[in-house]
Amino acid sequence: MRIDLKKVLFIGLERDRKAFFESAQMLGLVHFISEKKQKIEMPLDVKNISEAIKILRSLPVMPPEDLQEVSCADELVIKILHLKESLDRLNEEDRILSLEISRIAPFGNYSKDEIKWIEEKGHRKIQFFCAKQGFASREQLPENIIYVATEYDLDYFISINAEARTYDKMVEIKPEGTLSELEHMHHLLNKEKHDAESRLKHYAKYNVFLRHALVNKLNSEHLSTAVKTAHSKVEDKIFSVEAWIPQDKMDAVREISEHLHVHTEEISIESTDVVPTHLENEGLARIGEDLVNIYDTPSTSDKDPSLWVLFFFALFFAIIIGDAGYGLILLLGALYIRYKTTSFSSQGLRINKLVLILSTFCIAWGILTTSFFGISFAPDNSFRKFSALSWLSEQKAAYHFTHLDDIAYSWIDKFPELQGMQDPKQILMTASQTNFEGEAVYEMLNSFSNEILLEFALFIGVIHICLSFIRNLRRNMSGIGWIMFIVGGFLYFPMFLAATTFVNYVFGADVILSAEYGLWLMFGGIGVAVVIALFRDKILGLLEMMNVIQIFADIMSYLRLYALGLSGALVVSTLNEFASGMNIVLAALLLIVGHIINLGLCLMGGTIHGLRLNFLEWYHYSFEGGGKTFNPLKKIEMGLASEKGP
Repeated sequence: MRIDLKKVLFIGLERDRKAFFESAQMLGLVHFISEKKQKIEMPLDVKNISEAIKILRSLPVMPPEDLQEVSCADELVIKILHLKESLDRLNEEDRILSLEISRIAPFGNYSKDEIKWIEEKGHRKIQFFCAKQGFASREQLPENIIYVATEYDLDYFISINAEARTYDKMVEIKPEGTLSELEHMHHLLNKEKHDAESRLKHYAKYNVFLRHALVNKLNSEHLSTAVKTAHSKVEDKIFSVEAWIPQDKMDAVREISEHLHVHTEEISIESTDVVPTHLENEGLARIGEDLVNIYDTPSTSDKDPSLWVLFFFALFFAIIIGDAGYGLILLLGALYIRYKTTSFSSQGLRINKLVLILSTFCIAWGILTTSFFGISFAPDNSFRKFSALSWLSEQKAAYHFTHLDDIAYSWIDKFPELQGMQDPKQILMTASQTNFEGEAVYEMLNSFSNEILLEFALFIGVIHICLSFIRNLRRNMSGIGWIMFIVGGFLYFPMFLAATTFVNYVFGADVILSAEYGLWLMFGGIGVAVVIALFRDKILGLLEMMNVIQIFADIMSYLRLYALGLSGALVVSTLNEFASGMNIVLAALLLIVGHIINLGLCLMGGTIHGLRLNFLEWYHYSFEGGGKTFNPLKKIEMGLASEKGP
């Protein structure tokens, strides 16, 4: 629910300024207005403590230990950051040293002193070289070059010459030390690393303490920033500040103001003011608000779309997932996390509830469409008693074979035994073939089911867009005409495409008559929309006619529900078909891996396109957006939403 805000002026004595802002912070209802756009930069101490908390989160969890003085946090943070910096430096040194060891290891554990003695006594220069693997076997080695070994895709050589030389296609290696020296250094470095890691892990017990310290610092910083929004008047003896306050919370704000002898005066909102948007939701609407905030903040003229977005996102997600089995997996996963997690943050709890809602919708949709891990059910299977899709398929079969239209005759040509049948279940059972594995494939049932799902995708698009126009009628009365146009198009186009819809086979409407009414509604709707637009926008109202293309394209976008749901179902069906011809171990492995991959793809498609249809197609006709979030000065708390079990 969107709450209207009032603009208020506070005037008080300078000596009461700090106390007033502290009280306002405790209340958490006042959004102070700054005349200058402040560039918010995180203070260095807040950045440091945030970085220290990130470091401690990556360490093994230890029983928390609290310190009495919050001032100890700064010293603690410096020690943690210093240790982390030292550890990063040691890791880099370890990386470089390991590379150097691997670089000279093929030459063995030679003695540096012996190399020096040979060079002095023999008046020779000993050098180490490497080349690409295969160089030793492909090329004629130069004189005084000795092949040593091949490792790490390189050939290694030693040269003994009267003076230092270079060779084509060979790179000289200049060791930083002997192998034994480097390994000793590596051993000492590892000990130093281990010591630094142990000392850093010791600080993991202060994770909670530092989080409390961070909250205190943020509260102090927010308070300081808010205090700066006030202006001093009358030789710095009086302060004044403007703010936004929810209209239903004015009494609470006046109470703290009067207690501190600060005058409160409601002032008019100017045309240049950017009024923040304050959404105040609980329960399911709060979950929907989280979804709304992913895309944009509603403007002050928008109705709160939270519940609408939540419901249709869950519906679209379920249609795209399209399987009760997948929904059951999501449900069990969410319940398991809910049971194993002793405490949730408020946002974490809402996410868990969202997954429970989505999985419930998936299960319900899977039952209504008789879809469970891609298993095929016969028309007379008891599981289909709960299937709306099966019932609609029967109604469609009954309609065609009662009217004996072109669709009925096309099936009779393919299955002559259908001639004279009237029982829809028997018709669906008869219009089947046996595949190479001896299983019955119910062709008519599958064909009718796909047609119904395609029709439903368009129908839900019609409903969704019409609801968007209805919600926005207060601002755009032309929506009445466009609703007529959309309904008319849904009634007319089936005849244009030589198809039938549930309007015909469920409600018994005549195809030709429905199309005639639909055509009249289409043209009448365009006329109504343009006439209203002309009254509103004068000659520019003629441009309203251009919405025909936009509306048609937006409704066609809902076909993605059918396409994505069908693609997931085809993958599941193909997996089951392949697995049926394998031994049980390979079949189980294929099904597990295949279903995991398919579920992941379905989850991505369901989330992206489920939200997209709300944020683009639906928002287009009822959502202005571009709002500024209501951000009152309030004290941050570290409270957790504790819930256990389902």
